Amino acid sequence: MVKLITIFLAALLVLGSQSLNIGKVGGYTDHPELIENSNIKALVKYAAEYLASTDNLILDEIKITRVQTQLVNGINYKLEFTAQSVNGHNKLTTCEAVIYERFDSTRKITSAQCN
Repeated sequence: MVKLITIFLAALLVLGSQSLNIGKVGGYTDHPELIENSNIKALVKYAAEYLASTDNLILDEIKITRVQTQLVNGINYKLEFTAQSVNGHNKLTTCEAVIYERFDSTRKITSAQCN
């Protein structure tokens, strides 16, 4: 019985990911249509705040350049963006952040870095 329920839930997850256009299970999928999405902008702001607190890197004029998603037990968002480093003589920097968002909307930054 438990095995049947597990198979059903796995099939539901795969079908749900296709209908939501999130991407295939296991791999990252590009989503250029999400660059202007308000949820994605909020995630990038979250990443910028994280970089400010952990790396003392203050960013301004943030521009999202790439959005990728990966369906796991939730969604991994791989976000690439450029920004001006306020505390780096207004130098343009490129950043990448991976943010895991569970289906209950809790978030965790799994990686974030700027060049």
